[in-house]
Amino acid sequence: MYDSRQAYVTLEDGTRVNARPELFLGTLTYDFPIPDMKYARPSPYDINSDEVHRRIPKLTNNDDYGSVYVIFKTPRFTENAKWTIHLGEMTVAGQKVAIPPMPLCYHPQKEWIGIEPLMRP
Repeated sequence: MYDSRQAYVTLEDGTRVNARPELFLGTLTYDFPIPDMKYARPSPYDINSDEVHRRIPKLTNNDDYGSVYVIFKTPRFTENAKWTIHLGEMTVAGQKVAIPPMPLCYHPQKEWIGIEPLMRP
C-alpha cells in the first residue's frame, strides 16, 4: 500500500510542494500519467493490485506491468534546479518501508519524471 498524501518535493529555495492526494494509473496505450480523474485512485492504494497489473501499456512498457503515478504541481524544472523528492513510505506485508529521498535530475524533453523502482511490483 502506498499513500501519496505524505509525498512532497523540496525545491532549490527550500519550499515544499505536496503531491496531489490521488494516485494516477497509466493508460492502456501509453505508460505516462494522465491527470484525468477517471485514472485517479484515492490514497492509500495497493500499487501492486490486479487493476494495475491489467493496465499494461501497449507501446511503452514491454508488455510487463501497468504503472501508478504520484503527481506534483510544480514550476518548470530547469537544468540548474536542485530538487529532492520525498515519497514517504510504503506498507509491505504489514511492515512500513521507508523510501529514501531522491535528488531529481533535469530531463529536457520530458513533461514528467518516472521513478522506475516504484513502478515494479
